[in-house]
Amino acid sequence: MNRFFFAAAGLSLLFFSCKNDSQNSQENTLSTPDTLRTEPVSTKGASTYSITEGIVYWAAKKAVGEPHNGTIMLGEGSLLANNGQLIKGNGLINMASIAVVNMKDNGEKTELENHLKSADFFDVKSFPEGAFKFNDVLPSNNPAFNAVISGELTLKGKTNPVNIPIKVTFKGDEVDIESQSFLINRTQWGVNFRSGALGTAKDKLIEDVVLLSLRIKAKKVG
Repeated sequence: MNRFFFAAAGLSLLFFSCKNDSQNSQENTLSTPDTLRTEPVSTKGASTYSITEGIVYWAAKKAVGEPHNGTIMLGEGSLLANNGQLIKGNGLINMASIAVVNMKDNGEKTELENHLKSADFFDVKSFPEGAFKFNDVLPSNNPAFNAVISGELTLKGKTNPVNIPIKVTFKGDEVDIESQSFLINRTQWGVNFRSGALGTAKDKLIEDVVLLSLRIKAKKVG
């Protein structure tokens, strides 16, 4: 299993062990990034990179109980970069690929995966794809990441802004992106099943916040 997933899962265990009295706000949560304001990177002479591999790691939990961890695969997408600097990008999210990776019982694993795909959660039949796009990249001198991308995440037909700290590495004709873990509030995308905002009993409550991280590999086109 990817080492990056273990880092995200470890952070989820640490985060979800803390009391969530305020439902962690209705806004996306992200520690204040250390970014540098620079002149926009020119698109003249920029190169297009096609996404060859992409995966989203997620962690979520009930108010009482251990968190579940899983993955969602990315579909087609592209990045634009110039002289080793990322400019913008977009990608599709294959919602039918939602998987749970921390359950040993195959029956329980399949049952939870099917429930996540149902109308209670992501309604994959009606919304088979999500999407992410960004047009703003802020360089960073933080040792953990070298940029913060500001974009929009679309799930279940709803679009909301997200900011993601990432480490971008260019190697020849390839680019590798690893994000730090970041939080979203699922209710902003209409995923309200057993939400605290609906007055769900605590022993049935599912936390509104979901911890995400991602890994993308792309190759220059042409």
